Amino acid sequence: MTLPDVLNPSPEVVEQLRESFRQKMKNDELKIPPGGFHPHDLNKIFANDVWLTKFLENNDLDMKASLQQVWDTCKWRKTQNINEISEENIRMDYAKEGIMFPRGKDLDGKTLFIYRASLYTRGSKSLDEMKRMFLYWLERIIRESNDDYITIVFELSDAGLSNVDMEYTKYIIGTLKNYYPYSLNYILVFDLPWILNATFQIIKRLLPAKAVDRLKNINGKSIRDYIDEDNMLEAWGGKDDYEFTFVPEVRGTPEPALTNNNSINHNNNSSNINGFKKNSEMTGVGESCPSALNRNRCALVISESL
Repeated sequence: MTLPDVLNPSPEVVEQLRESFRQKMKNDELKIPPGGFHPHDLNKIFANDVWLTKFLENNDLDMKASLQQVWDTCKWRKTQNINEISEENIRMDYAKEGIMFPRGKDLDGKTLFIYRASLYTRGSKSLDEMKRMFLYWLERIIRESNDDYITIVFELSDAGLSNVDMEYTKYIIGTLKNYYPYSLNYILVFDLPWILNATFQIIKRLLPAKAVDRLKNINGKSIRDYIDEDNMLEAWGGKDDYEFTFVPEVRGTPEPALTNNNSINHNNNSSNINGFKKNSEMTGVGESCPSALNRNRCALVISESL
């Protein structure tokens, strides 16, 4: 079992993408959403290499395509208020049903994001609220795993045609494809009923080519190639007797601000970003690179004006 193949862009290539984004903010100021891009997302761009590296890997180091995807992602995250999604503004009755939740690790130590298809009947819930619940869990797992890879487990035991919502499935796939590049370790489809074989093939065709290689149709025997018994739920033949209970997220301390009054003005959408200054040495500012990704090259910045 291996992690997704990576192209391992050099720090110089990552810095080129960062500078291209900086320049695009200046040139396309009027195209930035009102209020400016979210500070959290700018922090991920200017405070370390992890996020930008994923965009470069996803686009085979194509600088133009990578820049466009970073830009589109930042716009989407701002206009959809992704950073504001929390337990305060999702349907908690949905969340407490245990339709989806994180539990355990795969053999690579990546968090399992479990989706229990049999617990959701198409048309029984607000599709918009289901989308928000997916985003809540996805963002939470990313925070808790320090932006590491995730393995999604689609548990299809006891699922039937009424449990397949193609619009919702397309939304999940499209969101991961467009806005969360190189985030998945594996997509595991567990205990696929024969009646859903055709649906599985449709979903497979929706995936980008790179993701198809990560898609695995598994059963009670082959699941052991990806998850050990201690991390397998009893329903899968494992030793984990976990019964889902919603536990509120414990959020860490806020990120340090990387801007001051002379840098990006998020209130008037100014793109004067000269306040970002690359630091040549590692400091305590910003997020750490996931050790599992073997990316020991966080390019940290300080917020002093040039």
